[in-house]
Amino acid sequence: QDTSSVHVRLTLEEGAHVGHAAPAIVLPYATADSAGPASQPFDLSRELGHVVVLVFYRGDQSAAALLDWRQFAAHEGPRLANDLVVVGVSGDAIPAQVAFARQIPARFKFVSDSGRRIAGRFGMTRARFGVVAIGRDGTVIHVNDAFVPDDDRQYAALDAAATAA
Repeated sequence: QDTSSVHVRLTLEEGAHVGHAAPAIVLPYATADSAGPASQPFDLSRELGHVVVLVFYRGDQSAAALLDWRQFAAHEGPRLANDLVVVGVSGDAIPAQVAFARQIPARFKFVSDSGRRIAGRFGMTRARFGVVAIGRDGTVIHVNDAFVPDDDRQYAALDAAATAA
């Protein structure tokens, strides 16, 4: 009698994939001015028609995180007038995000993903500084889970995707 068996394990791969619809996001947010109204959380679906760049970061409020964001702001901040929406995503609470945002010279939103559920849906739970760009139609156009804020080549790839969207 054959007593051998075959075990198959299926793994659901989470993450943002270029060409696929972006997972939904509805989360409380902060800006350098204040916490966003609780009745009006950040809703990714409301940003259709804009290119949205989600920046997943650890949110540890460290000097390194602040340097990363300042470098990113220096490059991407001027593009905000050109229909680019930048949103930081971390597990930090809203008051910490307001304080952090005040240290960055750019008008970005920061959403509070306290359970890291959204980071998981985008495949960014291990990213120190990960970037996902979403086109005007809600489709993922660029993914980089190891974005280096002082590498011009990475901005070129992000900019090319945003321009083509």
